[in-house]
Amino acid sequence: MDKILIVDDEEDIRVALKRVLSREGYQIELAESASEAIQRISSGEPFSVVISDILMSGMSGIDFTKFIAEKQINLPVILITGNPNLSSAESAIRYHAFEYISKPVDRTQILSVVKRALEVKNQKDSDLEKLMLSEKLEKALRTQNLDLNRQNAAILNATSDAVITIDSKLTIVSANKASFEMFRFHTPLDLIGQSVHLLFTENKMQKYMAQVSKVLSEEENKSTLQLSDVTLLRSDLTTFLADIAICSYSLDGDTYYTGVIRDVTQKKVMVEQLIHSERRAFLSVVAASIGHEINNSLTAIQGFVEMASRENADTMLKDRALKVTLNQTEKLRALTSNLLQLGKSLKSNNEQSKTLNLNKEISAVLQVFKETAKLKYCHIKREETSEEIPIQMNSDQFALLLSNILLNAADATNNIGTIEISTYQDKRYSHLIVSDDGEGMSPETLDKIYEPYFTTKELGKGTGLGMFVVKQIVDNFDIQLEILSSPGQGSKFHFIFPKLLET
Repeated sequence: MDKILIVDDEEDIRVALKRVLSREGYQIELAESASEAIQRISSGEPFSVVISDILMSGMSGIDFTKFIAEKQINLPVILITGNPNLSSAESAIRYHAFEYISKPVDRTQILSVVKRALEVKNQKDSDLEKLMLSEKLEKALRTQNLDLNRQNAAILNATSDAVITIDSKLTIVSANKASFEMFRFHTPLDLIGQSVHLLFTENKMQKYMAQVSKVLSEEENKSTLQLSDVTLLRSDLTTFLADIAICSYSLDGDTYYTGVIRDVTQKKVMVEQLIHSERRAFLSVVAASIGHEINNSLTAIQGFVEMASRENADTMLKDRALKVTLNQTEKLRALTSNLLQLGKSLKSNNEQSKTLNLNKEISAVLQVFKETAKLKYCHIKREETSEEIPIQMNSDQFALLLSNILLNAADATNNIGTIEISTYQDKRYSHLIVSDDGEGMSPETLDKIYEPYFTTKELGKGTGLGMFVVKQIVDNFDIQLEILSSPGQGSKFHFIFPKLLET
């Protein structure tokens, strides 16, 4: 409920105004003098409107209005007087009295003026509340931004990565502490305000700036670019390798680009050292494995040749020595083929490719195995067919591919199992499937099957090059290879050759 204070030194006037206003639902308080009214307001008593006579004993209504104006209190003051004159009216205007009314006071008039005064006061109170809330929010945001700026500055200066910001004219506008250390600038002015070209070597400038320009042309706030192994230039003209992440954003109507630069020189050195160590480690294993393979073959050849060379050697022993020599020589040839395959390129393989008949090539490989007595105790299950299934490939490469698969299948069956070979052609592809009933492979073995020099065989029983060479060949000729295998269930190698281009 709105509370109105009536100030007048005449009791009849106070009572009459109270009767009129209280009937409208207002809460009315009375004061006999301006001094009493000031005292009650100063003590914190809240009022919505004050109706005050001008001429009173002691302090006047004008003096009271002046007090309210000087204290900047949002309290409308309606002045009434029985002796209106120009001087009092001017004073009322000067001290921002809400209204100036002459006696006798009309009921309708006073109610209308009070209503308008309350509306004005309420609006000013609402505006003031909004202003205070706005000022609080602004102060909170300033404090938050200040804290964020301090945090960001601390983070930027704590990181070992260089953080550099440029504007749309490619001028460096800010850089953190690590930037000066990374690029070996002595003072900020050596870097800030300079063109970003300062950080690139002349022969790499065009390449990298073309990539940076890609970011500049993209939509703001959505553009990011990752550059790896970028050659950057220090102030002392030395260079280093870095990875750079670049983003763009808009600030106060201007576009800026910030790059986070990480020196990867030391990382590259460590990676090279690790690779070198790994090479030395597996070369030792490979040398031992290949050495055992060669020594075993040479020992067998030498032993049987020596026995066949004795004067008392019979024909059967000589024949056996000849077969062993041929078998071991073929084994060494296969080993050499695998080793030589590692150095062949995709281009050299494809240059020699031509249209082959898949079934005919399989028969040729099996004939070699038969003549050299390889897979002697394995059962090869294959239906002979004259059907032509075309593939685009190099004949020697196919022989090496199938030979490695067959030899692995023989080892998986301990050279006494069944190896099944089948082929077919659909509308899109030519297919070759080689299955065995051997020991199969675990998921762990399948994950590593293509790794060079990985083998599950004992030292001297295999080099781990077979499947690595197979992988090289299928990749070179765009052949798909699907392997199904599980322990105790054998293995299935499904080769899918690409469709030949129509001529």
